[in-house]
Amino acid sequence: MAKTHQVLIASLLICALLTGCAGTSGRTPTTASGPPPYVAEGNSICAAQLAPLRRLARPTTPEQAIAYLPSTLKVFRREVASLRKLDPPGAAHRQLAAALAGTDRLTALMARVLHELRAGTVEFSKLVDDRRRSVAMRAQLAAHFRQAGLTRCAQVGA
Repeated sequence: MAKTHQVLIASLLICALLTGCAGTSGRTPTTASGPPPYVAEGNSICAAQLAPLRRLARPTTPEQAIAYLPSTLKVFRREVASLRKLDPPGAAHRQLAAALAGTDRLTALMARVLHELRAGTVEFSKLVDDRRRSVAMRAQLAAHFRQAGLTRCAQVGA
């Protein structure tokens, strides 16, 4: 019974680690004629990446997470590669750079969890810590994306 309870809790933590979307409040930088071109392009990139993520079934077991994570990582990597091509001005450039660096860290965390799941070496206490870190990372990513004017990207969070 205790083992079943532990597996259930671990599965719920895996699901929480891998899911969750940030909100989209915040202001988008604008010019006299509307938002700068990088905003439309960046939001378009993120909207295109959200579609396949939303089609994926959220994992509730370690086995489902092993199937879910490779697709999610592929989407995140493709999104980051596309967003790196943007060149927003000034503060928006710094916020985008911070968001992309944070996305790289979140992707690395997810890749490590995938590796540990495949190897069967996931530790319950480590999952709790990873869950806590991923929540904080997603919130930070969303804030950076919003401050860069990329509100659609704030929704991707992991």
